Amino acid sequence: MSLRTGYTTGSCAAAAAKAAAMGLFYNEIPDVVEIDTPIGKRLRLQVVCKQIMDNASECAIQKDAGDDPDVTNGCKVFARVEKAENNAIEIDGGRGVGRVTKPGLQVPVGQAAINPVPKRMIENSVREVIGNDKGARVVISVPDGEKLAEKTFNPKLGIIGGISIIGTTGIVRPMSDEALKTSLLCGLDIAKGLGYKDVVLVPGNLGERAMSNFSRIAKDQIVQMSNYVGFMLNAVKEKGFECVMLSGHPGKLAKLLRDDFNTHSSVSRPANDILIDSVKSSFRTQQWLNELNDVSTVEGILEILYKNNALPLMDDVADKIEGKVRAYLNYALYVGVILFNMEGAAVGKSGGAKKWLMN
Repeated sequence: MSLRTGYTTGSCAAAAAKAAAMGLFYNEIPDVVEIDTPIGKRLRLQVVCKQIMDNASECAIQKDAGDDPDVTNGCKVFARVEKAENNAIEIDGGRGVGRVTKPGLQVPVGQAAINPVPKRMIENSVREVIGNDKGARVVISVPDGEKLAEKTFNPKLGIIGGISIIGTTGIVRPMSDEALKTSLLCGLDIAKGLGYKDVVLVPGNLGERAMSNFSRIAKDQIVQMSNYVGFMLNAVKEKGFECVMLSGHPGKLAKLLRDDFNTHSSVSRPANDILIDSVKSSFRTQQWLNELNDVSTVEGILEILYKNNALPLMDDVADKIEGKVRAYLNYALYVGVILFNMEGAAVGKSGGAKKWLMN
């Protein structure tokens, strides 16, 4: 069964702005408004919350993400349009639309988090109504935006006070990981924009918290990579960073030892076997090996190593992972690996990481 597509917050904003412009300049708001998307598909969207005032008009479009699990699905994106004295289209964000506070993103610091493509869509949609000889001021707002933003990457990216108005195609494609990859890249752009030459990649929140507690590194240097290790390593190299640290649980990072640079469980097996293979040559008795083979989790393996005073073997595992990453990057960057258990304690450090931590 095919999955249903939806439309982005950018499309919602553009359609709401067009409908509001029709109300302001022609005193009539339609029930349905049509807009063009950057990929050439024309959308017909239902207009809600219509209001015409003396000097302004306001409308909303309710976001429909199709079958994609989007946190903004169902939210209402409002556009308020006022006449401008000149013939320019001024676009700003209101309640529930975030403000950019860190460099490196597509939007300059201080401006509303309305990305360039949606901004062009809004302007083009309003121009369809008013032509080129009139101007308008458009304010986009999302009443639930501040609460919704807590479930996104925005706080980490320094986008404060609400969600971003985004979308490069105008269409939401269900279950696509492209939006997540784009969000992950924003973390690298911020680190680069702030002038950092070193960056730490972590699989998720556990690695981020552990690394923040473990070292004095700036939070903006710690970037989540999810399961897309290879994708993010390539991006680190392309963006010109000089040093990359990988930090996280060995249950994820040990998968790189079998060249699984996408660590998602759907394409990469658990790391138990490869981790056991990495340490078993140093175990002194068959009983220890039996204990290792009997555990079902990587965390259990770590507990056995700790109980038998063999946790330093994880430094060797970190060294092997470092070697894999260095080879993947064609030895172009300085690399280090720091491994943490589920409680956030460091259990293994590669040679590169040890030198890096001393600086």
